[in-house]
Amino acid sequence: MKIEKKRQEFELALRELTGANPKLAEALKGDHINLETLNDLEIIELFWATELFPIYAEKSPHTRRAYKQDLEFVLNFVMTKTDGLKRLTVIDVHRYLFEVNERYAPRSAKRKNNMLKRLLTYLHVNRYHLHNLAFHVKNQKRPEPLRRELDFDEVERIAESFRYTVKRAQKKELMELRNETIGYLLLTTGMRAAELLSVKFTDVRRNQHTFYLEVKGKRNKWRRIPLTEKASYLINRLQTLMMIEEVTSSYIAFSTKKPNKAMTYEALRLMTHNAVEHAETEEKAPPHWFRRAYITKLLANGSPLIGVMQLVGHESINTTNAYLQSFNQLSNVLYTELPFE
Repeated sequence: MKIEKKRQEFELALRELTGANPKLAEALKGDHINLETLNDLEIIELFWATELFPIYAEKSPHTRRAYKQDLEFVLNFVMTKTDGLKRLTVIDVHRYLFEVNERYAPRSAKRKNNMLKRLLTYLHVNRYHLHNLAFHVKNQKRPEPLRRELDFDEVERIAESFRYTVKRAQKKELMELRNETIGYLLLTTGMRAAELLSVKFTDVRRNQHTFYLEVKGKRNKWRRIPLTEKASYLINRLQTLMMIEEVTSSYIAFSTKKPNKAMTYEALRLMTHNAVEHAETEEKAPPHWFRRAYITKLLANGSPLIGVMQLVGHESINTTNAYLQSFNQLSNVLYTELPFE
């Protein structure tokens, strides 16, 4: 009886893992994963289900989406520019590295290279490749591009344009206020996009001196972010207008499509894009750009590294210092380009 129950549990787990494809379930039943009967797409699906999903399941939707895109990039390269996973060569690996390095910034390139490395290791460990081609995956060295000088007036102008991105007539005043609040919080708190999307009205607290947010950042670490008087006013006004309009949600960046849910990262990205267009600026500003501007401005105003690190939730002071070095590098370039009196 126990053996039968165990077998049923195993079959259920297989169905959840591999979906409706019996070939994937069959590949998992031996003493090792048998990839020989699968095509390239099926191997990628099994790799995601058995190797990646258990690792990334607890990550944010934004992170999971990024890694899925990395895996899709690998699959597209294999299917269009090689003879398939089984016949991959060292030359194919180096062509992949060259293409990634040419198309992506160093950080994105490193992530995509690591995805290929993990896949190649998976193929070798499961006896699909005789040799481990992952040994040939190395991150290409390329200097970080020099970012242009941040125009903080331009940053503020884009943030102010958030309220003008509303295109719907229904509950327009409420939507404009929500967007204005989001833009102002991006401008004045330095929060990551995922942090902003997770903030609830109950996360707004007050002590003897000021209002602040209790924010859960990376690795579930909490920190306090002080709010300006205008930020606390906007949040309070937004909550009041939601009650008047009978819109119920615990999130400040609430979704209009799903009850009591926050908007998605994609919705926030599109809102930011529309704000840039309205501000008529040439700056390309994803949501993270406001965090970079916030950190850079603190450092430009002489705030100590350790204080900025704690405020914005960096794991290492080296991360904060990289912003300072980038700012100093820009300053030196601008100084040397100025004509002498």
